[in-house]
Amino acid sequence: MKLLFTLSVVLFGSLTISFAQMKEGKIVFERVMNMRRNITDPEMRARIPESRTDKFQLLFNEQSSLFKSIIEEDAPDPFANNGGDRGGPRMMFRMPSTTTFTDLKTQMQYEARSFFEKDFLVVDSLRQMKWKISEETKMIAKHLCKKATTTSAGQMMRMSFGGPPPGSPRRDTAQARVDNKPREIEVVVWYAEDIPVSVGPESFSGLPGAILEVNSDNGTSITTAVEISGKYAKKELVKPTVGEVMTRAQFADNMRKIMEDMQRNGPVRFNRSN
Repeated sequence: MKLLFTLSVVLFGSLTISFAQMKEGKIVFERVMNMRRNITDPEMRARIPESRTDKFQLLFNEQSSLFKSIIEEDAPDPFANNGGDRGGPRMMFRMPSTTTFTDLKTQMQYEARSFFEKDFLVVDSLRQMKWKISEETKMIAKHLCKKATTTSAGQMMRMSFGGPPPGSPRRDTAQARVDNKPREIEVVVWYAEDIPVSVGPESFSGLPGAILEVNSDNGTSITTAVEISGKYAKKELVKPTVGEVMTRAQFADNMRKIMEDMQRNGPVRFNRSN
């Protein structure tokens, strides 16, 4: 009887260790964006890389999370072997800097955004998403994940490329056009129940586990966890404070006005290098 009790204790202890859950740590994500998805002009498509890869990290515990970019000084040039070696202008895209802090207790989100050298601090309640959970599973970064889907409103940016107006110096022009009417895009995510904290990349959350992959608009943007650790720099998990404070709706209105001003001011021109 004593031997049976001892074996039961050992077995229970082993099961407890096996099902230990991670409630704080750091997740490194890699995001691959399809750069040509919404570009219809053949010449412009040829001048930019097919995709762009960026890295991010998500620090989290049961109270809050912080999602921010990882700056890599020695990152490969995505424009190598593209526009630069064809005698034409190289189309350079600088992704807007964003740091997203989420207070899980108050359900508030603080987004530090930099756009055209201006800093904004978007403060608003956490977005409530309607998730449809599936029993489909797959492994991501050695964690078993379940599939969930939702829809999100997004704006479409289209870019065109053209030659110089008659009688003007030899220049190429590029112009961005934003469709003001938002469209619904499908978002597919994969979350890990063994990390039972409702966090994820960017502003995605609301599931019974950390989101380890986000596929937006059928592959236009795919963000995937590549490294997961139970250790993180606790002093870095603080909410941002720099920038003009506004709500999410006010920020969207500001961005709309900026893009409308860009369209009114005409296309961006590039001198040819040959």
